[in-house]
Amino acid sequence: MAVSDTSADRAAQNDKAQGEALLREVRATLTGFELAHAPAALERLASLSLTAAQSLELQAFQILVRSLGEQARPDDLLMHAKRLQVQAQAENHPMAQAAAWRALQWIQGRMRLHHAALDSVARAGELYQRCGQEQLALQMQAIRCTVLFGSEMYLELRLSCAELLARPAELTAPVHNLLLNYAASAAYYLALEEDDAGKAAPYWRDCLAQRELALQVARRHQLHYQEGLALLNLAVVKATLGQAADCRDYLAQFHHSRGDAGVQPYWQLALRLCDVLLGCVEGVRADAWQALLAFDAELAQEPPHSTGSREIVAYAIRHYGRQWGYFEETLQACLRQVQVERRHKRELATALGGTINAVMERPQLLHQNAQLAQHGTSLEHSLQQRNAELTVALDKLRREVREREAAEAALRQARDELERQVRERTAALEQAMRSLMAQEKQLGLSRMVVGMAHELNTPVGNARMAASAIAAQAGELQHSLDDGTLRRSQLQALLAHLLQGGQLLDRAIVQINRLVERFKGLSSHPEQEPLCRFDLCELLRANATGWQPRLAAQGVTLAFTLPAHVWMSGYPGACGLIFQQLLDNSLFHGFPGGSGGAITIEVACQDQAVLVRWRDNGCGIAAEHLPKVFEPFFTTQLGSSGTGLGLASVHSLAVDLMQGKVEISSVPGAGTEIILRLPMDTTATMAPLPM
Repeated sequence: MAVSDTSADRAAQNDKAQGEALLREVRATLTGFELAHAPAALERLASLSLTAAQSLELQAFQILVRSLGEQARPDDLLMHAKRLQVQAQAENHPMAQAAAWRALQWIQGRMRLHHAALDSVARAGELYQRCGQEQLALQMQAIRCTVLFGSEMYLELRLSCAELLARPAELTAPVHNLLLNYAASAAYYLALEEDDAGKAAPYWRDCLAQRELALQVARRHQLHYQEGLALLNLAVVKATLGQAADCRDYLAQFHHSRGDAGVQPYWQLALRLCDVLLGCVEGVRADAWQALLAFDAELAQEPPHSTGSREIVAYAIRHYGRQWGYFEETLQACLRQVQVERRHKRELATALGGTINAVMERPQLLHQNAQLAQHGTSLEHSLQQRNAELTVALDKLRREVREREAAEAALRQARDELERQVRERTAALEQAMRSLMAQEKQLGLSRMVVGMAHELNTPVGNARMAASAIAAQAGELQHSLDDGTLRRSQLQALLAHLLQGGQLLDRAIVQINRLVERFKGLSSHPEQEPLCRFDLCELLRANATGWQPRLAAQGVTLAFTLPAHVWMSGYPGACGLIFQQLLDNSLFHGFPGGSGGAITIEVACQDQAVLVRWRDNGCGIAAEHLPKVFEPFFTTQLGSSGTGLGLASVHSLAVDLMQGKVEISSVPGAGTEIILRLPMDTTATMAPLPM
């Protein structure tokens, strides 16, 4: 019998030692998500014969892990954790009590009871400090950052992380990594809140620097979970900044680092977020915009702890909505965000009221009555004092709830007023935009009519003059024939006048025909020219051969920087007309009066497009004229040599017909540069022609 007792004692001592070792491992975990990665340790603990203190501590950590599940009922878990804390306090087990406070902190954070969570983590830290667990006490200061992050107190979070990071010698590798991650997250969300790119830039730099440091720390100390988290966070930051290649690189490293461990369910949201943001950078604009709005609508149905993802999506909607011109849909998305926030605040107020009632109800009073019965009348005064404190706390909390309700009512009223003002201003803006567009159309039509009238007046006047002269000469000839006084010399003179009038009339008609052809160059639809595949470089070389006499006459040199071939699908005739108009523009306006100079043409392929740079070192264009050079009939030489249709034709053919882009820059006295960006396959970007 003595032998059996000794064996049992030895087994109990062995279980106690193993339990303490495993509990040290579990205590070192920083967050609930990390604790969920240690199921083996928890299962091993549950199979051992533990002391009462160890058993209570294990139960607290098990509650913490259970709170991670989406189906968990926070109210029940909160009451269970509170009962464990009270029991550990009554039985004087401070390490178990600290674990219960940690479980309470995590559950309260999930319920968005952030003030209570801050109090819980502070109490856990005090208990670890009292037990001489300095490293665990410091760890609780780091976990406090988790609560600050959940409560969106980003400025306070940055300060708290900076204070702790200033003591690197005291930090373990996991704590150091956690602080770097939260400092980076604070900078990230502060950057999202800034509409001014200049003010946001320092936050972006801090965020990326701290994310990289977190990755280095995780890899140096082989913290595999933290490495995956750092890579995923870097991918999200790069996707938010529109740096698609870097984002994909970090995602590839992330999947490689996970290996057989796979991707945790709570990381799927971040991966989907990366996919949506990458679609905005690389995908088709309309599809990417719809995917972004759909993801935002999906997140609106998620629980409140997905707030961070909704803020990122809201930032992307504002950014790309302004960039792509989806102003109305961006406004509607922002209004939906306001409605979601309003709903979550109402849910928070309801949860707060329910939690207060649940915490103060019968279970705790029954436990305190049991303690009163055990300790006798000596504890009666203490119980009365505690009840009084609870009553005061309950009154205080009720007042806070009433104040919150009043504040929410005021906020709802303010938001309703804001929505009304937004609707009114949007309607006014739309009316103003319609009026402005009508005025712009009328002004453009007026300028075109004036230009056409001015250009056609001279040849039409010449034609009328020639026709009048021919009619007068014909009348004189008829009169002489009727009188029988027609002489040979008179007939010859009349025929010479008729010949001159016919020549004048022919020149006028030719000039009118030339102007009509230039007007047709403003059309965005090809006439009698099918789409075909052609070599742009060969087209340029062939045109240059025909340009040489004009270039030589004005003393202008032409230099090419061309690849051997650039094949593209489009309209070679339209391209030839574009280059002819650019040459005319350089010769007429860049080198007036045959002043001589140089023209350089560079062709390169870039991102499935052909980039053509046309430069001359002529007199340049004044800054006040640059915004108007693509307008029809705009010229500084109207009535002399310019019609104002050359660059307008270039813009119409390159942009409207070939779905490309035209940019112009010039410095007076230093020349002009025109950049054409033409798609290599025009059929892929063309809008259907009107029927």
